[in-house]
Amino acid sequence: METVNMELREAGDGAAAVDCEDTPKKYSWAEVRQAVHDLRKELSSLSTMVPMAISFRKLGNGKTRIYFLRTPQNGWEITLLYTDISPTQQTSNARLDWKPLIESNIALGVSSGKWSREEQLLWERQRVAGWGIASYELHPKTGRVLFPCASSLFVAEEGPNQSPPLVPRSLSTGWGAPLTPAMCPSMPSLVAHAARGDIWLAGDNLKRPARLTYACKGRDERLADDPRQAGVPCYVTQEEFSRYTGIWWQPKRDDDVFRIVYEEVDESDVKIFSFPSSQSSSGEVEEFRFPRAGTPNAKSILKMVTFRLQKATPTTVLDYYQEGHSDHTPQASDSNDSMEVTDIRWYQLRQSLKETFPWFEYLARVGWTPCGSYVWVQLLDRKQQRLELALVPVSEFSARGAYESAPPGAQPADCGDAAHAHCAEQQIQVLISESAPDAWVNVHDILHFLPAAPGTMRFIWASEESGHLHLYLVACAVPAKRATSVIDMMTEDESNALGPSVISKLAVTSGEWEVMGRKIWVDESRGLVYFVGLRETPLERHLYVTSYDPPAPQSVTLLTTVGHSHTVDMDEECSTAVITSSNISSAPSTRVLRVEHAGGAGGAGGACVALRACGALAERAHGPETSDTRSFNGSWDSRSGDGDDESDVSVLVKERLLSAAPAPQILSARLSCGLRAYCTLWRARGAGRRPTVLHVYGGPEVQTVTNSYRGIRQLRMHMLAARGFNVVAVDSRGSKHRGRAWEAAIRGKMGQVELDDQVEVLQWLAKETGCIDMDRVAIHGWSYGGYLALLGLATRPNVFKVCVAGAPVTCWRLYDTAYTERYMGLPAWAPHAYSRASVLAHAPFFPDKEGRLLIIHGLADENVHFCHTAALLSELIRLGKPHRVQVYPGERHSLRAMHASKHYEATLLHFLHENL
Repeated sequence: METVNMELREAGDGAAAVDCEDTPKKYSWAEVRQAVHDLRKELSSLSTMVPMAISFRKLGNGKTRIYFLRTPQNGWEITLLYTDISPTQQTSNARLDWKPLIESNIALGVSSGKWSREEQLLWERQRVAGWGIASYELHPKTGRVLFPCASSLFVAEEGPNQSPPLVPRSLSTGWGAPLTPAMCPSMPSLVAHAARGDIWLAGDNLKRPARLTYACKGRDERLADDPRQAGVPCYVTQEEFSRYTGIWWQPKRDDDVFRIVYEEVDESDVKIFSFPSSQSSSGEVEEFRFPRAGTPNAKSILKMVTFRLQKATPTTVLDYYQEGHSDHTPQASDSNDSMEVTDIRWYQLRQSLKETFPWFEYLARVGWTPCGSYVWVQLLDRKQQRLELALVPVSEFSARGAYESAPPGAQPADCGDAAHAHCAEQQIQVLISESAPDAWVNVHDILHFLPAAPGTMRFIWASEESGHLHLYLVACAVPAKRATSVIDMMTEDESNALGPSVISKLAVTSGEWEVMGRKIWVDESRGLVYFVGLRETPLERHLYVTSYDPPAPQSVTLLTTVGHSHTVDMDEECSTAVITSSNISSAPSTRVLRVEHAGGAGGAGGACVALRACGALAERAHGPETSDTRSFNGSWDSRSGDGDDESDVSVLVKERLLSAAPAPQILSARLSCGLRAYCTLWRARGAGRRPTVLHVYGGPEVQTVTNSYRGIRQLRMHMLAARGFNVVAVDSRGSKHRGRAWEAAIRGKMGQVELDDQVEVLQWLAKETGCIDMDRVAIHGWSYGGYLALLGLATRPNVFKVCVAGAPVTCWRLYDTAYTERYMGLPAWAPHAYSRASVLAHAPFFPDKEGRLLIIHGLADENVHFCHTAALLSELIRLGKPHRVQVYPGERHSLRAMHASKHYEATLLHFLHENL
C-alpha cells in the first residue's frame, strides 16, 4: 500500500506565499454540464466497491464460508456473494475466488422500480444509497438466507440437491412492503416482519401469513385517525438513535410457545405535517408525524406477543379474505406438514416502563439476554443526560392485552397464562445508570452478556464516564424474588424498580482515546475481547485485543497496520476476520485473516495474538468494472458521513483518480483555545493561490477528517479540485470521536464555536500552504453543513465570498426533538440560545450583492423540511436581499434521482465558476 500523504503540522511551518492565478475563466451552462458528464464517466470507469455486511458460517467440511454484499464483476446492482476458507489455507494475499450465492437479481424485480414509500423512508433513515439487495440475515446453523428486495421477502437455502448459485423464492407476506424482517432463532423457517404498522408472520410451511398484532386500524384510515403502530420505531428513534426495528424474538425456548417482544408506538400527540409527494408531480401530498423541538414525542410501549403452531386445517377462500389478506391469494400448498398460527396472546408489562421509570422518554435499545429469561432495555430521559440499562424478567409480561380492531375470537379466553407459569416472579432491575449533567449521553451498541453464577449478571459494557468511551467488565447481583422492602424497591428517584446492585465494575480499556461504539467480539474461552478503537490517532481505526478476565487496560495489543484506517468484521469464535484497509491516498484492500495464538490463553492483554492473511476479497485493481454511473448518486450529506460502518466506504475509486490529481493531505492546526483540530486539503492542479471551497458539516455525530478513503463525498471533492478549486474540510469542536469535552463545546452554542474553529483553521491553512486565495472562498455544506454555510455568509461576509447551502436548517425550533434538545435543551428552557442559533435572526446581515447566495433543497425532504428554506426566503424577500434558489421536486433529504444529482453538480459548479 502507498504511504499516506498526511502532514501533521502546526503554525510556523508555513509555505511561502505565491501569486494568485489569473482571472478565472467563465463557463457556459452547457460547458459545465458536459464537464459533469465527463467527470462522472471518468469516475465510474475507476469505480469499485468493497465487500460489506460480512457474515460467517462454519461448514460441515471444516471450511468457513464468508458471505458479503457488493456488486458483481460485470454489474451495478448489489448482490450477495460468498467465498470459502479452508482451515489449512496457506498464508497469502492472493485474490480469493468469490462467487454469487444467488441467481441474478433480475429475478428479484430489482429493475422494476417497485419500491414502496415505507422502504424509501427506511433507506433515508439508514442512509442506504445502493441498488439491489441492501441487507440480509443469515442463520448460521442452517445456512438459510433471508433478504428483502423490491417490496418482497426472499429466502435461499442450500439443500441436498441445490448448491450455489441458489434460486431465491418469495415468501407470502402481509399487507404492504415487509420491513425489518427477522428469522426465528429456534425455527428459521418463521419470519416476523413489520408491514403497514403491524407485525406479521411469514414462513415456508405456513398455510398463510399470520397477522400477530392489530395496532393499526387499517390501510384506508387517515393518519390522524390511526396513530398506533407495532414493530416499527417512530421517526425520531430511527433518525436520531439509529434503531430501525421494533421486533425481538426470544433467542431460546424450552416449550412450544414462541415469544416476540415488540415496541408499540403511540403517536397521538405528535403533530402531522404534509409534504409534496416524492412519487408524483400532480399535486398529491404525503403526511408525516414529526415532533418539533419542545413538542410531545411518540410514546413507546413494550409488549409481548406469544403464539403456537398447529397443523393447518382446510380453509376456504372466503375465510382467507375475511382475515384481511386481499393482496394475496391462498397458498397452494395443502401438504400434510402445512402449519398455521394458533393461540395468539398479547401481554403488557405488569407495570409499564413509564410507570416504573417516570423520567423515561426514549426507548433507545432493546434485546434479550442469551438465556432467553430476561429482556434488557436502555432508557433515556428527555434531556438525554440520564441513561439506565434495566433488566426485565419475562414474568413481568403478565398483564393480558387486547386490540379493539382484532377480529372476534382472535385472542382465546384466559386459561392460566401457561406461557409465563414457568417463570419465577421477579422485578425489573436497573443494572447500570449513566449520567452526563454537563453534556449528554451518547447511545452505543456495546453490551455483551457473559456466563455468570446464579443470582448474578456479568457483562461487558461501554461508558463515557472517564470522558472517552471505554470498555468495562461489570458484575451485578440479580435477586431471584421480588423485593419485599420498600427501601429495596426504591432507586435514587423512587422509581418502582430495583436499583443497581453493582458487585464490581472494572475498566477493560482506558486512556485519552475512544473505543468505537458499534461492535465488539468476545472470545470467552480465552477471556479476550477484540474491538475497534482510536488509540494511535483519532484519524485511524484499528483492531485491538485485550484481556477482560482479568481486565488488563494497560496491555492492549494493536493488531492492524498504522498508517491506514480499518473496518473490521469477525466471526463469533474470534478465529477469522475480514478487514478492509485504506488511507487517504490509496483505495481499500479487503483481506481475510486468521487469528492465531502463540501459546497460553492469549497472554497479558492478548499480547500473543496475531493475524495471518488468507487472501484478498477485493484488491486495488486498475481496470474498469462498470460504466454505469448510478453508483455515484446521492448528496454529499450529513450524518451518513460519520464513517462508523461500511456505508462510508462502500463506493470508492481506484488509485489513479482523475488524471493523476494530487492526493489530498491531512494537516493539523493548534486552535487558539489550545486544542488540536484536523483538516483535509484537496489541492487544485496548477500553481498560485486558487479559489477555495470550505466544504463544511461541522455538526455533532460526524467525523469528516480521517485517514481513509471516504466514498462518494471524496469523489466530489476531487470533482471540484479537477475544476480548479481547492477543497478544505475541517473537524471543528463538536465533531465526533474526540471525547466528551470536545463534543460538548457546542452545547447551547450551535453555530458559534464550530464556525470560529472552521475560519481559524482556514486562515491558518492559507498562511501555511500559500495555495488559498482568501478573497475567493466559498462555503458549502448540506444539512447541518448548509446551516453553518448560511451562518458563515451572514456573520463573516468578509471571509466568505460565496455560500452554497443544501437542505439547511434555518430555525432549530422547526427541527426534531431528540437531536435539537440533546445539544440545545428544550426551547422553553433556553429561548435566547435558540434565537442566537437561528439563521432567521441573522437574515438582515446577508450581503446585498448578487451572486453570493445559492440555496438548494428537495421539496419532499421529510428530515429538514422545506419550510426551513421557505422561512428564510420570506425574510430575504422582505429585506430585499438577493439570492438564488434551486428546488428539486420529488427529492428528499438526499438527492436520489440521477438527473437531480447531475443537475445539482452542474448547478454547484456553474455557480462557483460564475461567482468565485
